Amino acid sequence: MELDEIIATISKLETEREAIYVDEKVDDTERPRLRQIEAELDRLWDLRRRLEAAKNAGLDHAPVPPPPDPSKLTG
Repeated sequence: MELDEIIATISKLETEREAIYVDEKVDDTERPRLRQIEAELDRLWDLRRRLEAAKNAGLDHAPVPPPPDPSKLTG
């Protein structure tokens, strides 16, 4: 994932999260999606920080790969 794509996805997810909170309450049907959004935002912000740090250090990639996506883990 490229940095521009990561930033656009973060923005989209933050907009979706704001829409869930627009009525200042989260109902039972919104909670699962909100958890997914929060987890994905955590992962994307981490990836963004890694890529920006690598770029600032003059590297073309993050030298340490991000942790695996928890949704793809089995067991």
